[in-house]
Amino acid sequence: MLKGIVLKTVLSTLICSTVISLLWLQFVVVPDQRNDFYGLAHVMVVFCCCCMAASTLTIFFNYLPAVSHHRVLSGLSFFGLPALVAGVLGYYIYDGGEVGLLLVMLLSFFTPLAWSFMQYRRQLQETGTP
Repeated sequence: MLKGIVLKTVLSTLICSTVISLLWLQFVVVPDQRNDFYGLAHVMVVFCCCCMAASTLTIFFNYLPAVSHHRVLSGLSFFGLPALVAGVLGYYIYDGGEVGLLLVMLLSFFTPLAWSFMQYRRQLQETGTP
């Protein structure tokens, strides 16, 4: 059950945040394709989305009974490292003019992650095992 949730979470967060962020970047942030920033911006968005999706692998900590049966620890295994990675990337990579892009990327990343967390907690209550 947990392997399927982790795989769905990694793929859904990666696809959702990458596609929405690239669309936002394409049409709102850098609409002029003759800009030198154009290609590098796309690479940076994909890099940030891949780093954040890879950080969701801490969900495997829910195999430990002490983590899976404790709501706070389970929530930290889902959201702790992704929030830390998002904070670091937001601090070092994005500047003041790109706050909208950062917020769109974070919203499109944490929405499927929250959905997966709620699904996992509901399945854990029904079955009792991670």
